[in-house]
Amino acid sequence: MLLEALRRQVLEAGLNMQKDGVARGAQGNISARDPHSGLVVITPTAIPYDQLKPEDLCVLDADRRQVEGPWRPTSELALHMVFYARRADVHAVVHSHAPYATVFGILLEPLPMALTEAAMLIGGAVPVAPYRRPGTEEVAEVTCAAAGEAGTAVILANHGLVTVGGDLARAYETTLAVENTARLVIMARSTGGRESALSAEESAALRKIYLEKYKPGRA
Repeated sequence: MLLEALRRQVLEAGLNMQKDGVARGAQGNISARDPHSGLVVITPTAIPYDQLKPEDLCVLDADRRQVEGPWRPTSELALHMVFYARRADVHAVVHSHAPYATVFGILLEPLPMALTEAAMLIGGAVPVAPYRRPGTEEVAEVTCAAAGEAGTAVILANHGLVTVGGDLARAYETTLAVENTARLVIMARSTGGRESALSAEESAALRKIYLEKYKPGRA
């Protein structure tokens, strides 16, 4: 079986999406790219994560040809592959239906960056990509364009959330950071007040600190 360890990571992330309340059943989709072979492991379409085994996951090459796996890949294949084609820094894509983040996709309002720890992972307000029909090349294009050259999170209008990262752990951590920020912003607004958002400059500075200095080191 090709890329067994990576398949297990993708499946674990899917199960975590259910546990963390950012997807139900077969909602959303997850992929990870092997940096050595360039092959992509991606979840199949319409099968709940808790019914999958590692061998059920799909393996595709850079041209979207399926090289292993018994099931068809997710209908949002284009949404994943466009990032791998355009962004050398991206090796994982997580598409969830995170409910609090999706509120901002319904309002068509960028999510303000109100938490320092989220700013470190995301680097600024989370943009909302304009509505395009799910499963199309068009939704893939507008999402990747909204992320830009280095963005790690995009909310999809009327749909959900996409996060990307250099590995699956980082991409999924970003999913949770976006969802937690959205939840707390909504809670703050429910008091009748308004969130105090970090400036774009401070968010960028926190992101830079995280990328350059947040790593283990011996005393």
